[in-house]
Amino acid sequence: MTIDVPDRHVRHRHPAPEPARSSAWQARAGNDGRIALSEADVRILATLQREGRISKSALADRVNLSASACFERMQRLEKQKVIVSYHATVNLRALVQLHTFFTEVTLKSHHAYDFRRFEAFVQTVPEIVECHALGGGIDYVLKIASRDVDDYQAMIDRLLDSEIGIDRYFTYIVTKVVKSLPQFQVENLL
Repeated sequence: MTIDVPDRHVRHRHPAPEPARSSAWQARAGNDGRIALSEADVRILATLQREGRISKSALADRVNLSASACFERMQRLEKQKVIVSYHATVNLRALVQLHTFFTEVTLKSHHAYDFRRFEAFVQTVPEIVECHALGGGIDYVLKIASRDVDDYQAMIDRLLDSEIGIDRYFTYIVTKVVKSLPQFQVENLL
C-alpha cells in the first residue's frame, strides 16, 4: 500500500531530480509485504542518507515538498521502521590505532540451539562489529575491530574458551580499505 500526501502539498518551484528506478522495483513494491515508497519518499531517504544533519526545512526544499508534507512523510517512514536511526559516522582511526579483521567461523554442530548459542554470545562481544550467517561451507563471517593483532587474538581465545561450538576459524586482516559505505544507497536499490 502506498500512502501519499495529497498533491496540494507539493511545491512546483524547484523540481528535484528523480532517482532512476527500475521496472523491477516498481513491480516489487508492495507486492511482497514490503513497504511501497512513493518517489517523494525515495528522495527523502536518499537525501537523509547523504545529509543526516539537514534541517527539516532544507530537506523539504531539497525534495520539493512543503515542510508539513515532508515532516509527515518522515514521521510515517520512522513509524514504519524504514528510518530507524540518525547518527554520525565517527572516524575511529583519527582517535586510536585500529585494525579490521574478517573471520570465517564454522561450528561443530548445526542444530538450531548451536546457532542460537553462538549468535547470543556474539552479541556480547563489543569487538565484533558485524556478524553474518552464511549458507554453504562457512557458517559465519565476523567483522572485528581491534587495536592490534594481540587484542584480536585475545578476543578469539575468549571465543574459543567460551565453548560456543566453534569447530574452526580462519582470519583475514584488512590491509587497505578500498571502498566502505555505511549502507547501500537507497536510490541505487530501488
